[in-house]
Amino acid sequence: MKVGITGVTSLLGCRVAGSLVELGHEVHGVARAKRPSIEPLLHKGQFKFFPGDVTKFEDMEHPFRDVDCVLHLAGVSSERKATEEPLGCFKVNVLGTVNVLEMARRAGLRKVIFSSSAAVYKTTDHAREDDPVPKNTYYGFTKWNAENVIRLYRDKFLVSYTILRFSRLYGPFMERNPVFDMANGILRKGRVTLYDSPGSRYDFLYVDDAARALIASLDQRWDDETVNISSGAGTKISELFDIFKQVSGRRDIPLEILKHDDQIDILTNTKAAALGWRPIVGIKDGVAMTYKWFLDGSA
Repeated sequence: MKVGITGVTSLLGCRVAGSLVELGHEVHGVARAKRPSIEPLLHKGQFKFFPGDVTKFEDMEHPFRDVDCVLHLAGVSSERKATEEPLGCFKVNVLGTVNVLEMARRAGLRKVIFSSSAAVYKTTDHAREDDPVPKNTYYGFTKWNAENVIRLYRDKFLVSYTILRFSRLYGPFMERNPVFDMANGILRKGRVTLYDSPGSRYDFLYVDDAARALIASLDQRWDDETVNISSGAGTKISELFDIFKQVSGRRDIPLEILKHDDQIDILTNTKAAALGWRPIVGIKDGVAMTYKWFLDGSA
């Protein structure tokens, strides 16, 4: 199979691209510029990199005109960035999605697989796929709008889709979230600053599990489905900090807490399980692998 990927240099993009190449597929990856995350792939004959911006339709035509499907992973992926530059966020998350869909329509591609987010839900206390949306955040609103455009293209132009709503991803090449704050803080600053309340419970998912879900969704059984991809369980921020103490071997890590407003952010994953996908990597193993990546100086 020949697979296109937008946002190929991202945390998830580089990982799924590598997995697809290992499985024998050809990958056409698009991103604004090359980054170290895809360096090992640049020497593989099955991988082709194309510099491009999803907000520019002409950048999508050549890389994807003869692929079988596209994994659309490019996007502004945090509320902070979205509110700092709302116009840019809308262009990338919504207009960029329209560009990918229109390219798929014109080229007659079989399917577009979209990386959405738990941020679309109004509440995220074990949210299910049929729970109310959208949440009152700008980032979540743009993702929800992108989802609606995808469904419209299915109804009007017969472009099949799979929408995957991911929980909080972490792993090598990550750039944000509490896992990043702790690993980066311990190794680069000698202290940790928490932007999340210690009592908050978040649904963390290791990037390898997320990549497996994307590959599984290539199957036709996932066509025209919206599916949560998550661990299905919550880890307290305080528990996450304790795990980092264990894997780092450092017991006395200076800690600054900037927020004391406990939140629950957990998605159910029963629908994904019914389709044959389950997470494999537990939080302790995932944190250990992520910390080792930071420790080895790869960040």
